Order: sequence, then structure tokens, then C-alpha cells
Amino acid sequence: MKRRTVIFGATLAVIALFVSIGVAYGTPGSGAATVYPARGTVGSATEQIVLGTPKTVTITRTVRVKTKKGTVRARVKFQVPGMQSHIACGATPCDMVFQVLTIQAGGFTGWHTHPGPTFVAIAEGEGTMYRGGGTGCTPTKYAVGSGFLQHSTEVHNMRNEGSTALVLHAFYLLPAGTPNAAIRVDQPQPANCPSIP
Repeated sequence: MKRRTVIFGATLAVIALFVSIGVAYGTPGSGAATVYPARGTVGSATEQIVLGTPKTVTITRTVRVKTKKGTVRARVKFQVPGMQSHIACGATPCDMVFQVLTIQAGGFTGWHTHPGPTFVAIAEGEGTMYRGGGTGCTPTKYAVGSGFLQHSTEVHNMRNEGSTALVLHAFYLLPAGTPNAAIRVDQPQPANCPSIP
């Protein structure tokens, strides 16, 4: 019985350690309030939706040509238009969620990602986007009427460095069943942006 108690206690300690590490290394926002005004489900066996980025794909094939002297074989490479998929909704449907996010002057979202691609439009104010990864930490400013796409792997932090409220409208395409609490996934401070909380 004592051994079972020790194993159970050790298991709880390990779980508590992982939970505390996750909380300690996440970067919560400040001065940011969000509303999810609408949700819906898209994709079915008859309605296939794939969201991706165009890219060039190299294909290698063996070509056989029959001649009077026999068959000649050659390996050829050629490039064709392709797509890097970000999410596919079909046999497994996807959730689509609409969000209105207001960030007060001096506020920020904190470093995070999303479990699917996100389309964002600036409705009011001006935002400054910082992206983790790569070299440097070059900010990108977005004003009213501008928008952008975020891939699910992009670690980012939107900051309101202006003097009026920043209002963003976001559209998420997410794996089915993603709860509102899991739309934002906290991430640790990127090494390339050490001075941006």
C-alpha cells in the first residue's frame, strides 16, 4: 500500500510540475478583451474545403518511349503548381469561429499560436505585429482596412502601441470540437524577441 501511495504522489508531483512550467512559460496578454460572436461547422463528405498556400512542386517520373530499336527510358523532372495545405475540412469537419478582439492603448495579446489558420482584419486603430522565429524581431504595422493571414505555426504577439483602442475581427478555421478556451495557445517568449512581452 505504501508503494502505491508513493507512486501516486510522485505522479501528482510530475503533473503539477508540467502544469506549473506551462503557466510559467506562457505569455498572457494585457489590456485585451475578446468576444466570440459566432461559431459554425463546415466541411462534409460532399463538401471538401482545403485552405493552403500556393507553391511549386517538383515531380520526378520515368518516361518510356518505344522506338524501332526498342524502349528508351528516362527519368524527367518537371515543376507543377501545387499547394501547401494548412487545414482540410471534409470527411472530418472543421469549426469556423468569428472573434472581435479589443486591445486598449498599451495592451498586447502576449505570445501565442492558434490550432488552425486565422484571417484578421483591422476594424479600428493601428496594431503592431511581432512574429517569433527567424532572425530579428521586425514589427509590422497594420492600420484600419488592412488584414493578414496567420498560419497555425506562427508564434505572434499583437500590440497596441497607439493611443486609441485597437479592434480586430478574426475568422478562425479550426479542427472540429476546438473549445473557445483552446483557440489561443500560449507560447514562451521567442528568443528573437527578448524585449517584447
